[in-house]
Amino acid sequence: MTNALHTIKRVLDAPEDQRKLLQEQTDAELSAFFSKPQNHGVLNELAYSIVGMAWSDAMVEDITAKVIEVKTVGLNDRDYIEEDLRGLRAYWQGKGGDIMSHTIRHSRAEMPREEMVAALDMHDDDVVTSFWGALNDLSNQYREKLAQLPLTRLIQLIQDALPVGSTVDGESISATFAASTLTDDNVDSVLTTVRKFAKGPISILGSSWALHYLANVGLTFGDNVAQEVFRTGQIGQYKGAAVVQIENFEDFDGSRVLPDNELWIVAQDAGRLTYYGNAPKVAVLRRASFYQRWETARDAGMLLYGVQHGRLGRIVLS
Repeated sequence: MTNALHTIKRVLDAPEDQRKLLQEQTDAELSAFFSKPQNHGVLNELAYSIVGMAWSDAMVEDITAKVIEVKTVGLNDRDYIEEDLRGLRAYWQGKGGDIMSHTIRHSRAEMPREEMVAALDMHDDDVVTSFWGALNDLSNQYREKLAQLPLTRLIQLIQDALPVGSTVDGESISATFAASTLTDDNVDSVLTTVRKFAKGPISILGSSWALHYLANVGLTFGDNVAQEVFRTGQIGQYKGAAVVQIENFEDFDGSRVLPDNELWIVAQDAGRLTYYGNAPKVAVLRRASFYQRWETARDAGMLLYGVQHGRLGRIVLS
């Protein structure tokens, strides 16, 4: 490891209250080091560490595992959902009679395999003029955007799977209600359906704006809400279901990514997120006009297998 990487590691490992001072003290030294073309190759090793830490932080902050099932398998492995396992019969009969046997039956679906990806272009001058400023901006962007990916994907899949008016066995799992007159009967009409078919915990997800309507119909806030401002995380309960606030965010064009007028009701056995392999891929690529591209990818797949079983709900507030 080069002296520059030792310095960077020393700063990043320092207590938070000392880190800013150390960054100021080492900024000029590191900016000068990375301004030399022969040292550009060191960025690949640095990128792996920085982006790797961003992935780790995102996984710690991600609450998807509290909403649906999350698992990790080998990079080359396949993962399957096995549902409707049945076949064995246990029964009473007269003593000494022949015991009837049965075969096990189940439905099986292979988990999809896609990539969670991100890439950010940075000019060489950004590193030369302020190494820590550029690095902090880059790592913060990676950490924020990677943490948003799983829940964003979950919500997109719910919206695609549940157009307004969807039903299961004649019972509503997707409906529209007036926000100004929302009642607990409205919410319960969808929640009760999901609860009927769910085999585990249930979560209600939404932005802070959408969730504030639940405060009028029975949302009970947890004690920790009074102590800190939640960006993403569980803030309370509604009739036994965990209420999870999701921080909305803007895309590159400044448009808000998630709708502020929807609530999503998700049973834990409604879907699965599978990661393939334990480590993301990371690279720094030289681009034209003195730009460098930091890019990363991780194999993953998400499947909502509980849609047809009534384990998902969607409420649109008009």
